[in-house]
Amino acid sequence: MSARITTRRVVVTSLLVDLFDIASNTVVVLLTGSAVIFAEMAQGIADATGSLLVVIGYWYAGRPRSRAYPIGREREAFFWVLMSALSMLVLGAGLSAWRGYHQVVDPTPLERVPLAFGILVLSICTNGYAFSLSLRKLRQGGLPLLEAFRESRRPLVNMSLVQDGLGTTSSVLGLLALLACVLGRVDILDGVGALVIASLMVICSLALVNQARRLIAGRSVPQAVHTQLRESILTQSDVEAVNSLTAIFAGADQIEVACDLDLRDELTTNDIETLLDRVEARIKRDVPEVTTVRIDLNSIRSSPDHS
Repeated sequence: MSARITTRRVVVTSLLVDLFDIASNTVVVLLTGSAVIFAEMAQGIADATGSLLVVIGYWYAGRPRSRAYPIGREREAFFWVLMSALSMLVLGAGLSAWRGYHQVVDPTPLERVPLAFGILVLSICTNGYAFSLSLRKLRQGGLPLLEAFRESRRPLVNMSLVQDGLGTTSSVLGLLALLACVLGRVDILDGVGALVIASLMVICSLALVNQARRLIAGRSVPQAVHTQLRESILTQSDVEAVNSLTAIFAGADQIEVACDLDLRDELTTNDIETLLDRVEARIKRDVPEVTTVRIDLNSIRSSPDHS
């Protein structure tokens, strides 16, 4: 049985692939002058910047609580996801569109085309591996892909999945554009390929911006997780009812839970304290992403030890 893939491994792998893309594509751009390869380089710069921002956010989110941040800094990770999405929009799409436009209006012949083909094939392999890693992490919950993406408990994995999938797709499209350019001897197609890649980056960056917006606003966990939390609480026989239950994403891999419970009236104060510990432990056992549990009580008025 293979080891479970961590969010940290997914994000760091994506960053390393992006750094490789920047270095290799920069050399090939200088040797070939291809707009498609320039777009690949620009995407690598944008993705590396975005991945680095996410790593920074992951580090900040894991810092302990302090007097300045009494409830922790987990939600700060979502701000860095937003910055990552904007870097793709401004750096990746902007630079790619600029270079593609100039190649369309003033096409220049390509040089050392086989080298460009080679680096695109290599990029497909490296980005494809990073994409498969993100995909496997996303599907660890056993859900179908689309449902897992929509209801993922790990927003940072979604971001890496989009970036790595975009890197793979853009490399394939770039390869086709260069092939058409060489076979048709139409240099303008190299610029068209760069513009198509830029358009894809715009679409993906806007999708990530929208996801970050929902997370910053306090997006609720998927209904399946919400149901699991309620069932976990009701496994305790002394809990008579769950009056309210809210659960939101609180960070990269964190969920924050707040609930209001009805308990059996004859419980003593010591019984209640023990029960609350059991409820919290059961919640964290069944949903490991839960880091904070806040429980309010609605029915302790008859407790013999309660004054």
